[in-house]
Amino acid sequence: MRIVTDFEVIPDAFSKYAPEQNKIDGHAVVSFPFKVEGIKPGSRYLHVAFTDPDSIPVAGFAWIHWCASNIPLPEGAESIPIPEDFSRNMPSLAPGAVRGKNSLASRFVGQSSSPASSLYIGPTPPDRAHFYLLRVWATRDRLDLPEGFWLSDLLHRLRETGSAPDASNTPQVPQACTLLKGRA
Repeated sequence: MRIVTDFEVIPDAFSKYAPEQNKIDGHAVVSFPFKVEGIKPGSRYLHVAFTDPDSIPVAGFAWIHWCASNIPLPEGAESIPIPEDFSRNMPSLAPGAVRGKNSLASRFVGQSSSPASSLYIGPTPPDRAHFYLLRVWATRDRLDLPEGFWLSDLLHRLRETGSAPDASNTPQVPQACTLLKGRA
């Protein structure tokens, strides 16, 4: 399985340079488009995490920009486009999918009441260009996750299904990842 984008550097429209009308509480909330190809036959759901490991020296933790789970796949799909602004339009584009919390909801950040705390929030590296990790997993079964789950919950459910990268002695369900750059 692989993730395909038509960019290596996240375009300004999806980051801190987004137009004000595409921001909530100062955060870009229009998610970028990408495509997932090579989906294993029998997969019925996608799960997404978009994080910033370069934020660890700045924030003290890897910043969670977006996570979503249980995105239904059309039967027999070998590839699927995830359109621009999918994060905000997920309820109508992917009924039954659930949104996770991003780092705005962290007690260390204190913006859990922001309407953006469960949406994609674009990169805003304060110190230098950062690399961002976009990961996608495909599973046959729906994961038991509520609306507003944490990324750690997603990883635990994936491990239980044998999908997490460190799951030992369990069948592996395909995952894909790509590194994207965000400018400071």
